Amino acid sequence: MPEQFAQAVGGVSNERRQGQLPDSLPVVLRTAAHQIVARGRFHQPWSKRMVLIKWVISGEAAIQIGGRRLSFGPGDVAVYMPSVPHAFWAVAPVSEMCWFSTDGPLCEQFAHMLGLRTGVFTYGPPPIHEIQGLIASLKDQSVAGRRRSSEAAIHLQYDVVHRLPPQPISTLAGQVRHLIQEGLSDPDLSAKRIAAKLKYNRSSLSRTFHRDTGITIMECITQTRLQEAALLLQQSDDRIGDIARKCGFRDAAYFTLWIKKHVGRMPHELRKPTDWPSTAR
Repeated sequence: MPEQFAQAVGGVSNERRQGQLPDSLPVVLRTAAHQIVARGRFHQPWSKRMVLIKWVISGEAAIQIGGRRLSFGPGDVAVYMPSVPHAFWAVAPVSEMCWFSTDGPLCEQFAHMLGLRTGVFTYGPPPIHEIQGLIASLKDQSVAGRRRSSEAAIHLQYDVVHRLPPQPISTLAGQVRHLIQEGLSDPDLSAKRIAAKLKYNRSSLSRTFHRDTGITIMECITQTRLQEAALLLQQSDDRIGDIARKCGFRDAAYFTLWIKKHVGRMPHELRKPTDWPSTAR
């Protein structure tokens, strides 16, 4: 017998359209909803590269994280991070729920650094008013409107983090990030070099960093270089060759090709903040 999918029987929601670029923003509001849903499994989103946070106002729901299925109800919050396979269900015959999701080129990195983590946690009364504000904000898809909705979504993520139970923080990931920032101009910056500086086995360091952050060390180096390139291209008058060296490239021509590969445009086309694409390829 095929699995029954959850159906919305009331409420409101809004979502940024698939393929609609979020204009120079590192973290972007993607969906927001306050709905009454009938029992069943939620459909998978068009892209799982997002952070999704859900509350039950009345009824019951469940999230499957890897092989674990966790129930949650009123007073709880369920957090999904894109590094972990997941599925959501509405368990009660009818449940009232609210949720929001974010994506963007630095969404995962920001969420991990903020302290969000996958799971079900005690929260308190759901932030219905804030979710309704997010739903309304998605109606304005101008650059200014998207920035406002992004700011509101990040503010709500901070609120969730403040309510999560404390967990032991791995200082190792922080040390790796510090060394990446410190050594960004080094063309030979790599996981191997970072491991040597920390006197750590490279494979073990890579596994630990990926477990704690959801990305690889090389992905973090790439993201950090993209951030630095964006900052320098938008906020300085440095020549392209000088920016290339500051970002760890010996050759300006290769830097140009690298930028073209990751963001789809040439460096000189990205000198204005509004021209910087929000999604890396």
